[in-house]
Amino acid sequence: MGEIIIMTSLHFNPPVIGHRGACAYAPENTMSSFIKAAQLNVKWVEFDVMSSSDGVPIIFHDETLNRTTNGQGEVSHASYAYLQTLDAGKWFNYIFSDERIPTLMTVISFLQEAKIAANIEIKSTPEQEEKLIQRVMTEMKPYLAKANDQFLFSSFSITALHTLRKLSPDCHIGLLLHEWHPDWKHICHSLNCVSVHVNEEIMTETMAHEMKAMNKKLLCYTVNDAKRAKELFAWGVDAVFSDVPDKII
Repeated sequence: MGEIIIMTSLHFNPPVIGHRGACAYAPENTMSSFIKAAQLNVKWVEFDVMSSSDGVPIIFHDETLNRTTNGQGEVSHASYAYLQTLDAGKWFNYIFSDERIPTLMTVISFLQEAKIAANIEIKSTPEQEEKLIQRVMTEMKPYLAKANDQFLFSSFSITALHTLRKLSPDCHIGLLLHEWHPDWKHICHSLNCVSVHVNEEIMTETMAHEMKAMNKKLLCYTVNDAKRAKELFAWGVDAVFSDVPDKII
C-alpha cells in the first residue's frame, strides 16, 4: 500500500502565530493572552496541552506549577480541582490576579467564536501521554469534523505524534524540531506530517529550501524581531511563532 498523502489548505495570513496567545502582553496560555491575540487580529495561536492527574486536558506549558502560578509541584500530580484554585496571572502582573488555568475546551470554544485557528502542542509525561491524546482527540472530534484545516497538532515527542496519527488518520500533524534530528525526513514521511516547526536559531536558507521542496509548511519559533522574520519569509518560511505578533504583522 502506498503512502497516503494528506492534502492541506492550511493558510497563514498574516504569517504569524501568537505564541501561547500573545504572551508578551498577558500571562501565557491564559484566556487573557488569547483575548489579547484576538484584539491584535491574530488568525492563529499556539498553546500547550497537558493533563491534570485526573485526566483533564489543561492549557499549560511547564512540567511544574512554580513559574507561572502560585502553586508548587508537578502539574501531572495535581488534580483539576486543585489546579482551578491557582492564580495563573499575578506572576506576570498584578492586574491579571485571579487568572485561572483554562481547559482545552474553554480555549477552543473561545477561538471558534473569535474565528482563530489553533496549533495545539501536546506536552505530557510519558505515562500520561496516550490517555491525554485520547482525551484530546475525543474532545476535538466534532471540531475536526467541521473544520479540520483550523487545527494543527504538534509535539517534540515522536511517540505522541504516532499516537495522534493512529487515532486520527486525517488530522494535521507538525513535527517540532529544537535541534536537527538525523531522521527528521523519515519521521515526517512516516507520520504524514503537513508541517515542520523549527527553532529559528538553527534555520538556514539551505534547509528552508530543502523543506519547501518536500512540499511541507515551514514554521519557525520563536521570532520576536521583525527583521529576522522578514529574512525567514524571504527563505520561504510560511509563518513564525511570536510573543509579539503585532510587531511581526
